[in-house]
Amino acid sequence: MARKTPRVTTNNRVISGVSASMAFEGLKPSTHAKAIGKRYLEDKISSGEAVAGIKARHASKFGR
Repeated sequence: MARKTPRVTTNNRVISGVSASMAFEGLKPSTHAKAIGKRYLEDKISSGEAVAGIKARHASKFGR
């Protein structure tokens, strides 16, 4: 079994925490939003890019 790096462990904790907070509020993130969040935590995109990617996909559902 491969060991997880400290960063992967930390990222998994962050994802779990966000998921729990959203569930408490009655929200469920989309698969798309989860994928963008993961890319952000891996430093593959900036926070601005993450927000823009999520808004671009979901803003039309709520008006612009």
